[in-house]
Amino acid sequence: MGLLPGPGLRRLGARRFAAYGIGLLAVAVALRAVPYDPVAWACAAAIGVGLPAALIAVLTGVQQRTPGPLLGRVTATANALVFTPNVVGLAAGAALVELIGHRPLLVVLGVALAVTAAVLGQRPASADRTAARSASDASPA
Repeated sequence: MGLLPGPGLRRLGARRFAAYGIGLLAVAVALRAVPYDPVAWACAAAIGVGLPAALIAVLTGVQQRTPGPLLGRVTATANALVFTPNVVGLAAGAALVELIGHRPLLVVLGVALAVTAAVLGQRPASADRTAARSASDASPA
């Protein structure tokens, strides 16, 4: 994974690179529910590529868009926003796995990640598209 993020970010842009990483993660997490060792190994490798791709895209975006004097504070806040849901998810998953088992949870998580990747894969709103839709907002009188 070490040599892929740079060219991937340049070619795809941070948003699509993150979307592809989350998409790969979604498929790998959902397929991890299959009780077959070779599938588990392949899923572990895919998770090891997909998750870092998303994290690299997010944290690179923070570094590129943050003014130098604020970089430390913004990076700390971004890290908290990116990694805190993991803590909450681990606690919720530990409680839910006792109730319904791990395989259905993996499939549900895979679907949730796929939806996230699909939303990220959509074209972001550009200033030109916004101006074309709402002329009064784009050029107030």
